[in-house]
Amino acid sequence: MLDTRKIGAFISKLRKEKDMTQMGLAELLNVSHQAVSKWERGESLPDISIMPELARFFSISIDDLMNAGEIKKMNSQVGKIVEEIAMERTEQVAVLINEGEVNIDELADVALLMKASTLDKVSQNLKPNSFSLDQISRLAPFLGSEALAELVSHATEETVNWDVISGIAPYLTSDLLSEIIEKSILNVSLEAEHLTSIAPFLSEESLDKLVQQLEAGTVSLQIIQVIAPFLSSKSMNYIVDLVKDEKLDAEQIISLAPFMESDQLEKLVQKAEEGTLNWRIVVRIAPFLNDEILSRIVNRLASDKLDVKRVLELAPFLSQNNLNHLLESLELVNLDPDTLANLAPFVGKEALSKLVTALIAQVK
Repeated sequence: MLDTRKIGAFISKLRKEKDMTQMGLAELLNVSHQAVSKWERGESLPDISIMPELARFFSISIDDLMNAGEIKKMNSQVGKIVEEIAMERTEQVAVLINEGEVNIDELADVALLMKASTLDKVSQNLKPNSFSLDQISRLAPFLGSEALAELVSHATEETVNWDVISGIAPYLTSDLLSEIIEKSILNVSLEAEHLTSIAPFLSEESLDKLVQQLEAGTVSLQIIQVIAPFLSSKSMNYIVDLVKDEKLDAEQIISLAPFMESDQLEKLVQKAEEGTLNWRIVVRIAPFLNDEILSRIVNRLASDKLDVKRVLELAPFLSQNNLNHLLESLELVNLDPDTLANLAPFVGKEALSKLVTALIAQVK
């Protein structure tokens, strides 16, 4: 990995040894003095086409320049890569790598000096399976999307290193990520944790495809829970319909409630009111129900002279008006001091006083 600060300091040292100003070096290399100043401060590096000329001027090797004068690695070919790229001989760089004379890691070392189009040309002439995913991850910020997609496709044909894929996900197309996921599903190796980092980079279409595999069992509910914040209304409707059609247990999708729209939540409430879903479902999704849905539930429960236990379950989520309305419909025979004490934190003083008075009168 190139250290821009060390290289900059080395250029500054060499320039001063030549008793030359930044302006003088800039004129020699046909660049601005601001460019030289940025090099020496470690804010940028010389263009790759300038590196050979700079090394010749200071009578050092390109490797010495790239390593900031420090002892270079044995058999380092970084300088050779720079020289070939500076001469626009991308095919020759590929040949050197294919024949084992140059290490791909060294190409990654100088990638930040190369234009994406230049690096793409090198990669296009390399043997398909030359790169490991780790090496690709180093090149990802510098490669064009098409070249990167081709390299990753080859590298993930048999196994997928999800840690690496997560790291380079921002550079990958949604189509490629979807392709990798589908391969993992076929190999029965896709896990929920794999999608934690890449879900934000998946297209709506890719996410929809994942959800549609829920019924078949090829995608787990744990995976759906991970991608839930990014799901479309279409996908969430599909999941709710699976519950309505009794193809999915409602208890399993409670964790998705924060991401559901009001009409989707209401479908679950209606199924509970019909008796096809357990009432506990309504209680568990109550924090996410809007006032309109809660009011409708209250009216339905009030007309049915609801058991006080259900009032207690919904009390923390009801407005004062809705709660009072429910309390007025309660059968006092079901009300005891303990229940009243549990209701007290949610009931207004006036309504609570009426209940206490009624309860006392009943006892008398």
